[in-house]
Amino acid sequence: MVGQTAYGWYAYSDTAYIYKATVDIKSRDVFAEVALNRVNFIDDGEDFWGEIGIIKMVSANGSEPFDPPRQGIFRHGVTQIKIQMTVISAFARGRLMVNYWS
Repeated sequence: MVGQTAYGWYAYSDTAYIYKATVDIKSRDVFAEVALNRVNFIDDGEDFWGEIGIIKMVSANGSEPFDPPRQGIFRHGVTQIKIQMTVISAFARGRLMVNYWS
């Protein structure tokens, strides 16, 4: 590994909410991984949900959508990573860690 960059986001809603973000990279070999740092409910109910995942990666392999979202993935020549955070009656904080291998 020759370097890394971390990105972070948060999402909240007392109903359902989807947040998407795109990170541009200058054609590098990358292992990208996502994780939730925090999830908690924000209303009086008992049911809540928080999730983060990689939903698309553009690389030397072309444009790859992922359904279901991936938690981690390695590709050569990455130029773009797209993540999605989903919350239901919750506050969630998540991160994308981009580990550079070239």
